[in-house]
Amino acid sequence: MSIKKVSNSWINTLAPLITYALATFILVLPSFTVTQFSLPEWLSFLIVSIPFGGRVVGSIMYQRIVSLIGSRSTFAISMALLGSLSLASTVRDVMLLITVRLAVGIAFGIATSLAVETATRKGSRTLTALTMSGWAFGWIFGAFDYILLKEWYLIAISGIISIPFVLIRNSYEDFKTIKIKTSRPSILSIAAFFLSFEPAFVLQLAPSIVQSSGMEWLIFGYIVSIPMYLLVPSLSSLLGEVRTTMVYTFIASMSGVLFFYFAQVPALIVFTAFGLGINSLAPRIAAMYGANPRTMGTALNSAALGGVIVPVISSFDIRVYASIFTVSSLCLLAVMALKKRNYIELLS
Repeated sequence: MSIKKVSNSWINTLAPLITYALATFILVLPSFTVTQFSLPEWLSFLIVSIPFGGRVVGSIMYQRIVSLIGSRSTFAISMALLGSLSLASTVRDVMLLITVRLAVGIAFGIATSLAVETATRKGSRTLTALTMSGWAFGWIFGAFDYILLKEWYLIAISGIISIPFVLIRNSYEDFKTIKIKTSRPSILSIAAFFLSFEPAFVLQLAPSIVQSSGMEWLIFGYIVSIPMYLLVPSLSSLLGEVRTTMVYTFIASMSGVLFFYFAQVPALIVFTAFGLGINSLAPRIAAMYGANPRTMGTALNSAALGGVIVPVISSFDIRVYASIFTVSSLCLLAVMALKKRNYIELLS
């Protein structure tokens, strides 16, 4: 086998991860610079979180786009859009910035829906977990970007890094382009993603809490979360998916309270690792409640409305509201997994 074929094979395998990581990188960049906007706290967090609303629109658009132009062109367009919109985020007008950030969310919804469908179509738990870890990779890249560049305008410009990835479009898995009616995920499959993603939503508040002096805790937490994503398939085979869900939700709940309510900064590492690791379970739990590969991205990004609601409400009293959101969401997720225990065992 030629080197070129081996290279294309690896790119094809890693394409969902690359897509998810680049989209996340551009989405989360303002999280590190909220204090530079010199705006009321709620408005700063609105700029950070408004893309989560756009994600819903993007995921719905994705189903139509991919059926018309195919997966490769969808990938190329989403990468070009994300880079261009990141550059446009240098605008100084607040309302224009909010509009651009909403458009970033739409592009993110398209890109991540493609990534999740590509991964779930292959039927590999490990590949799905690796794809979902793109969220952690994106945050890590964003954190280092902030450390190196400091200023928001330079950081926003750096988002154009996604544009050259258009060149790998031919290495992407090519879906059959058939015209289909837009499918809707079930409410409960959306709920499964919403509850699983709550730690990711509330972690948008973490950079403003720890500031630059504690950023290493956050970065280390995201680095540790990557093996925690990948540990889920192995742990699920050993303990079963229900017990794995119980372990992850319990540890994430307790460490979340320690960080947000009791201000124990080292607990941020544990909360980030286990809280984000839960994301690997989200597609599996959503499938129990009716999601399929084509609707998985819509369910995932519809749940992202929580990325607007959770940080903005929590910003009024982070200590109390962030703790309440975390514990209640993860407990409900555990209940959802328990209710489908027999279904899970049949699939395992």
